[in-house]
Amino acid sequence: MADVLIIDDDPDNCEVITRFLTRAGHSARSAPNGRRALSALVARVPDFIVLDVLMPGLDGIDLLDVIRSYLRWTLVPVAILTAFPEDPRLSRAAELGVTRVFTKSAFELNDLLACVNEHAGRSSEPPGRPEARG
Repeated sequence: MADVLIIDDDPDNCEVITRFLTRAGHSARSAPNGRRALSALVARVPDFIVLDVLMPGLDGIDLLDVIRSYLRWTLVPVAILTAFPEDPRLSRAAELGVTRVFTKSAFELNDLLACVNEHAGRSSEPPGRPEARG
């Protein structure tokens, strides 16, 4: 069982993903923005992060930059959720070691679950190159 943090400003997305991962046996919690996500990270380091790119205030890429700047969060696996797979900022996410990029309109919850199952708990290993799939 992995502890998964979902960071997304869309409460419906958070609820769907949280329920799905919980039913699959994981512990899932959510944060609606970057500032609240930082508080959640300080409270408890997750085994895996699902991160939306477009959020008000601190967006997902800027938040990922902050996450990777702290030693205790450097190796936490992160999957990106985006509505815009051609966003040029995704190259920065790749540099920061994103595990996988999911396109919101085309991803399957089972694919996200497989990604969590594969990568959660590997925080002692360096993150790999992202797989850009939809």
